[in-house]
Amino acid sequence: AGVPCHPAGVQPSQLTVDPPWMTVLLREEVTLTCRGAGMPGPTEWYINKQFWRKTESDHVHVSQYQPGSSSYQCRRPRAGLSPPLTLKFSNDWLVLQVPAQALLEGDTLLLRCRG
Repeated sequence: AGVPCHPAGVQPSQLTVDPPWMTVLLREEVTLTCRGAGMPGPTEWYINKQFWRKTESDHVHVSQYQPGSSSYQCRRPRAGLSPPLTLKFSNDWLVLQVPAQALLEGDTLLLRCRG
């Protein structure tokens, strides 16, 4: 159980979330998509560094009914484990949502306020 080791030089899988927000409202469904080396086959999914499930698809839908944070990772065939992507599920009455991807100086930042 837990996160597997991978040989040096293996390219990591890439994990994205749609909609692209780091903070999500409770019961809101988001789609996690895992991209790898382009090889067909199952995708391994991890939550908080523990194996969660294996799917034939490169995406899963997640939602939470209790407030809290979870860190997600994935691995496609012949690719390494993705960097962790942490989502916070909030029951606050007003949430400022920011993108989950890394930003560089000069990038345009899209914010969304939800209540």
